[in-house]
Amino acid sequence: MVKGLQSIGMILPFLLLISSVIALAIYLSPNSTLGQSSTSGTQFWLDKENTLRMVFSYTPAIPIIDTPTDLKFSIQNLQTGKPLTDVSARVVILTNSSGQERIFRFTNIIAPAGVFSIKYLFPDTGLYQVITRISSQSNGVALASFKVFVPGQPNAFSLNNSSGSSNPWIIFVIAIAVVIATFLIVINRRKARKWNI
Repeated sequence: MVKGLQSIGMILPFLLLISSVIALAIYLSPNSTLGQSSTSGTQFWLDKENTLRMVFSYTPAIPIIDTPTDLKFSIQNLQTGKPLTDVSARVVILTNSSGQERIFRFTNIIAPAGVFSIKYLFPDTGLYQVITRISSQSNGVALASFKVFVPGQPNAFSLNNSSGSSNPWIIFVIAIAVVIATFLIVINRRKARKWNI
């Protein structure tokens, strides 16, 4: 019986060491984010008929539900690359992500230097279509369409949080596991000593 307790006493520290190394490797490993591959970053829309180039980007790069996202637009002359002046715009945001079609409109946007931005709170996860109607006296009316993907929000026990860094819950769970394993090892060693006496 003493040999059995001694072998358990040797196996437990070994298992604790292995699990700690694995936990540390997971914690220190590079974080990766899935999804949002082609729709993130800057998007372009070329309108050769009206000689317009529309540039669209948004901040933060990974939108978070019910948190303001800054949608940025820049309208340029396709031939010269210079910003288009005296632009008025309308922006419509469409989605069917929650199972029902949602439409939100921004109207009467004035962009005297060809640049404007709006803030929008995405209500659900899913793919959103941002349709922009641009009017200018020199280039007429043009339409552009862009896409924004809003990923699902991680739960409290996921490995990575929305910023891509490790979640503090993982560290907490690892610390509790180490404390419990250490406690069990100490108890087993005390029992083994009592049996040896």
